[in-house]
Amino acid sequence: MKLFDLSHFKENCPTEAKNYFKEIIMKLEKIEEKLEKIEEKI
Repeated sequence: MKLFDLSHFKENCPTEAKNYFKEIIMKLEKIEEKLEKIEEKI
């Protein structure tokens, strides 16, 4: 067994990173929508 095996990261990271950033963008869009609603009320 290697101390640190990079094969998992080489195989999975692009997909995992893509999904992670998609989640961040979706959350930011929700925050943006909420801010727009607040601005409309003011």
